[in-house]
Amino acid sequence: MTATAPLADTEILFGAHPDRARAARLRRSINGVLANDLRVYVNSAAKRLPNSAAAAAAALEGLDVTRKLNPLLFTLHWQLNEGLRTQRPGAVSAALGRLARVATDGELYGDGFRVETMDWDVIDAEAASFFTGADGPRSERGGLVEIAPVTPAELGTGKVWVSQALDALRELDPELHEEFYELVSRLRLVHGSVIRGATSSRCWGLNYLRVPDPGAESAEPVNYFLDHLVHESGHLMLHALMSADPLLKNPFEARHSAPIRRDARPLYGVFHATFVLSRISRVLARHTAADPRPVTRALRDESVQRFRKGYETIIEHADLTDAGRMVLASCRELVEAEL
Repeated sequence: MTATAPLADTEILFGAHPDRARAARLRRSINGVLANDLRVYVNSAAKRLPNSAAAAAAALEGLDVTRKLNPLLFTLHWQLNEGLRTQRPGAVSAALGRLARVATDGELYGDGFRVETMDWDVIDAEAASFFTGADGPRSERGGLVEIAPVTPAELGTGKVWVSQALDALRELDPELHEEFYELVSRLRLVHGSVIRGATSSRCWGLNYLRVPDPGAESAEPVNYFLDHLVHESGHLMLHALMSADPLLKNPFEARHSAPIRRDARPLYGVFHATFVLSRISRVLARHTAADPRPVTRALRDESVQRFRKGYETIIEHADLTDAGRMVLASCRELVEAEL
């Protein structure tokens, strides 16, 4: 999903520095592209599925792209695109029906912020397909990602930890805290393997986050959630930036050692990791200044080391657009300003 025209004020737009106004602007832009795409897809589907398309078109009438949209709309966007591209009328019909149902149920918008768990709805099913796909993460032995809901008790505890971490983020980085609420509609806490968190443009506005494992992670839950909430919301911001400009001219041409994942990743993935690590490094540096224990220093040092690895890979191998160079330079500035 790419914007049809470049946005103005690129010097301000393309950067890693958190900014609530910019986040709101990008959200409106990506929402506008989504709404336009959906109308095009529905019109195309109407040639063979006129009744289903008519019901879906009615759902899009008056859609307010200035508000947070339900992440499900991004999933349906993906499914309609895939169904039309691969000429599968059944998949198209199902996506049209779900789109009409979202409007009927009054669930077009994702205003506010909600912590929940998965229930194997359309979003979860599509996310699982993405995680286990060819480019999905793998364990050291090639194991696939598995995710499962948390219990009601675990969800209650998780909500407390998330709230505490967001309170800490507000104190450490007010700009990033405000940006978080502009971008994130839903946080789904899960049990799982291989990954700690995940974000996909197929459900933009929603983050998955694995609850802390017993042991060291559960002993420092606020640190854990602070790190990963910043991480996953950073992916949302970069997806939005990349909807306005690709940033990379060679995103998938080769694979390289990654700063976060064990498996080699295309430069697209390395850039994403480098971007989110710049923001994590900033927050954890401030956190260490306020709480200079060995555990917080270790988290900060690891994030900075990983950032430098990703940054060097991008500098050496990436063919960046002008906007991409702006973003990468601002990533470096974020990290260096706190050291």
